[in-house]
Amino acid sequence: MGGWDDAAYYEEEAAQAEFIENTLKNISEDGVRNYLGTYGDAVDERISHCMREARMLLTGGFFQSATVSAVTAIELTIRFLLLRPLVQAAFFSEEWANLLTQRVASGRTAGDREILPQILAFHGIDLGKTKLPNGSLLWRTIVEKVYKQRDKIVHRGEATSEDNATLAIQCADSLRNEIVLPYASKLGFTLDKTGCWQRTKTLLSGSRYNARDPFADKSSLPLAPEMAERGK
Repeated sequence: MGGWDDAAYYEEEAAQAEFIENTLKNISEDGVRNYLGTYGDAVDERISHCMREARMLLTGGFFQSATVSAVTAIELTIRFLLLRPLVQAAFFSEEWANLLTQRVASGRTAGDREILPQILAFHGIDLGKTKLPNGSLLWRTIVEKVYKQRDKIVHRGEATSEDNATLAIQCADSLRNEIVLPYASKLGFTLDKTGCWQRTKTLLSGSRYNARDPFADKSSLPLAPEMAERGK
């Protein structure tokens, strides 16, 4: 007679967690650097577009649309400037990178929501303790307030306030300024000065990474939710 085996489930979860932890300890910084140098500029172009729209919409009083644009910028940052380069460099596997990206994006459980802070912690990035200018915790605010507000707008057509839209924009700005830029500098990128991912301090003068667009390169994109489900 079939049934749910709690012990087997938790053993599998523990084994998976141990595998992830051991693999993350051996992340290749060269792999991370290569991913960001290759795809970073194309990602940043879309993020910048979303943030320009979010600010214009906020000024115009379109708070729902401003919130959605800001959250799109947050999700692009998480997927393509943080999670994808780190996970892909650790696992050297598109399947693993895609599945973990999908889990963080869905955030269905508390464990899923903690995947990103745990992964970043292996590179000395304490996302869990990073704060917004108002003193609130950045990641908790994104997960518990901003994402939920966006979902209410998109799935229920709910109205939102100027304060909520402003908070979403602040979260997107803080994620970049407090997490992405310091990590880019640590890896040797001159993003803070040049605004360009293709250059690092270690590249010869005039040298650049071969820039590509992850949205045109299917191998670098996360799987669609239904495809991720099939891979489980």
